Amino acid sequence: MNEVKPRRTVYGHSMYSRPKRDGQHIISTCVQPDVWAAVQQLQADHGLTISGAAHHLMRLGAGLKPLYPFSED
Repeated sequence: MNEVKPRRTVYGHSMYSRPKRDGQHIISTCVQPDVWAAVQQLQADHGLTISGAAHHLMRLGAGLKPLYPFSED
């Protein structure tokens, strides 16, 4: 009889077992309410995903240049 094996997950979430593009890393974190509000506001104002908005704010906080759609390039 063929057994169906359950999908193996790492850290309890299937997101971590997906193939990632070269150089891509996944960060999972909890944030304070003021940070969450800023991420949601950026998302709403610019039509970004939550991930995109958080990525943009992390780039700015790290002193890196913004990427599209916020870059001048």
